[in-house]
Amino acid sequence: MKSSRKGVVAFAALAVSAGSAAFAGEHTWDVWEVFSNADGSIQFIELHEANGGNSENGINGNTVTVHPSNNTYLIPTGVVGGTALKYYLLATAGFAALPGAPTPDRIIPAGFIVSATDNEARFNPWDTATWTAGTLPTNGILSLNRTGPGSALVSLTNSPTNFAGATGSVDASGGGGPALPGEPALLASRLTADGTSLSVSWDTAACTGEVDHQILFGNRSGLPAIAGGSYTLQGGQCNIGTASPYAWTAPSASDGSGLLWFLVVAENNAGKEGSWGKWNAASERNGTGTNGSSGVCAITDRDLTNACGH
Repeated sequence: MKSSRKGVVAFAALAVSAGSAAFAGEHTWDVWEVFSNADGSIQFIELHEANGGNSENGINGNTVTVHPSNNTYLIPTGVVGGTALKYYLLATAGFAALPGAPTPDRIIPAGFIVSATDNEARFNPWDTATWTAGTLPTNGILSLNRTGPGSALVSLTNSPTNFAGATGSVDASGGGGPALPGEPALLASRLTADGTSLSVSWDTAACTGEVDHQILFGNRSGLPAIAGGSYTLQGGQCNIGTASPYAWTAPSASDGSGLLWFLVVAENNAGKEGSWGKWNAASERNGTGTNGSSGVCAITDRDLTNACGH
């Protein structure tokens, strides 16, 4: 599975289209996720085209504003290509500098969100996301997220995604560190335009002692609700072997979020899987099975002596 690399808990995610509707302009974009670390140097606001409109390219000329500080960013250009269920990421330079963080579509100033007093973020004039002042998490792990169009914001592990579909959960808690030995990065690239077929690769030279691998995957709703919480899986792609890359036909997210996260884990073909990597450079990521294992692909336990997680 993917590793925690100098401030980034890197896992892969896939925005899965659920069909498109006939919209045009920019009015179906919603404020979807809001994030800040403690000092405001690492922040992002994520917009999401939440209604399947494939021609919502005209976001230019609209502003993103937080209140009551009234800090405002004018989006200077539109987006090119299909927009159905896409994301658009506005983030600070501190966020962009994190190794492995998805590249922001636009850079906003540090301290754009005043976490102590701001209580809403607007994509003017089409959508406003609100929260109680002072409740925006600033622990560097959690963000405020919508789980569906028009839903209230809830606290979940951050999952920023840019317009190109790149995503990753950043660790801005200050507890990150260099890559741990035996935790090479996972890379994924699209084999088809809609992203349902992926080439998944990992550094085989850094892995020793593995017999087989499997892909574990879950929905946005399966991400931990609190830092260090357990990941709930949708399923697994079993026995993918040890050769990299692996061509994977990814399933659709089953919770309607359009987001699928996944990781690769070593396993011994005898019911045990290896490490999932560490979410804060010290603590293992865990599933809901025995000893934090996945419980899928006939796995019944976990052996952490094999740290070849991605």
